[in-house]
Amino acid sequence: MKRIHLTLIFLCILFSFPAVAEQELIKSQTQGEVTFISGGIGSDEQNALQVIRADYNLHLLFSIKDTGEYVSDVRVRITDSSGNTLMETVADGPMLFAKLKPGRYTVTVERRGQVAKQSATIGSTKRTSLSFAWPQEQDN
Repeated sequence: MKRIHLTLIFLCILFSFPAVAEQELIKSQTQGEVTFISGGIGSDEQNALQVIRADYNLHLLFSIKDTGEYVSDVRVRITDSSGNTLMETVADGPMLFAKLKPGRYTVTVERRGQVAKQSATIGSTKRTSLSFAWPQEQDN
């Protein structure tokens, strides 16, 4: 019986390592009361983000219109309903997830001088996903 117990404990530890390893690919950050994480470059980071997606109630995705090509280096600012800036960062990849208190927010993003805004309402159990897509750049 003791041997079975030890085997089960060993298996639990063994199977918990992949989840820990995936979370180590991307580090969460905190600004004030907002915790966020960004990344998604490459399949390893995308998989790691999907594992922890449910821990965040605001999901942002950045891409190019019509192609669906992901983009990074997007400046992100989240303000509350009073206009106070709660978080400002540059996304490390095409996905940014944030933990916000319930309320109404404005998400402002900028890429290469092009600015876009969207409103987000976060409830106590509701998650909100916003996508931002920029036009394709023309080669001269």
